Amino acid sequence: MLVYKCNEALATTLSHSAFSGSSVFTTGYAPGYAKLNRRGGAGGWSPLDIDHYPWLQVDLGSRKQVTAIATQGRYSSSDWTTHYRLHYSDLGRNWKPYHQDGNIWVFTGNSNTESVVRHDLQHSIVAQYLRFIPLGWSEEGQIGLRIEIYGCSYWADVIHFDGQGIISYRFKMKKMKILKDVIALKFKTGESDGVILHGEGQQGDYITLELRKGRLLLQINLGSNQYGSILGHTSVSSGSLLDDHHWHSVAIERCRKNVNFTLDQHTQHFRTEWRV
Repeated sequence: MLVYKCNEALATTLSHSAFSGSSVFTTGYAPGYAKLNRRGGAGGWSPLDIDHYPWLQVDLGSRKQVTAIATQGRYSSSDWTTHYRLHYSDLGRNWKPYHQDGNIWVFTGNSNTESVVRHDLQHSIVAQYLRFIPLGWSEEGQIGLRIEIYGCSYWADVIHFDGQGIISYRFKMKKMKILKDVIALKFKTGESDGVILHGEGQQGDYITLELRKGRLLLQINLGSNQYGSILGHTSVSSGSLLDDHHWHSVAIERCRKNVNFTLDQHTQHFRTEWRV
């Protein structure tokens, strides 16, 4: 049986512009030269001596599943990185440190310029941007770095929107009476305003879940009763600063007029303005 391994070299084929850094020692030490086993320029990336928070960043072009990383010192020099951290991001703005065994992990790097030190990640990560953050380096020289990133393409098991997309589902065109609803989802975003979910029926009933200034707003109306009167609109808000690009869990449970609205384990109980 053929087993697919997620172990492609992802950085090798990237363009010079896919690499960036906190600073550059001189032109020949640019981030674009920081590819494993390459000898271009000065043989790798080095930051300025006065850079107090150095980092080397790679844009993989799209979200990838990353399973391993490798480092090497700058070619034919006394510059290498002995210890570093790995941060990752979807958009290149909000960064998460790689954790292992419950801690922000420090990777062991190199002790010379040519030996390659590879680390298979204890758990794979999904990201478009990666940052290597040197913590220690050669006593004989300065920070020097060439890197490789291993992994494969990522097929999401979640829905990703860019602000233009929509998923639409239409029920059969007939009236139905539902006494109980349960809606559960997770979302993450860097946008403070936008509709996450909207549904409506044929009797004035609707439900909308949206972000407004980083708060989550639930709007619900159960529609008309058997006599045709339009029932009340109810709005409830929860949370704040939900545009932090971290996952948030939402659950809406309705039984007749009673609603439980849960955001990240905080639950609000309320009754809709339904008057029969």
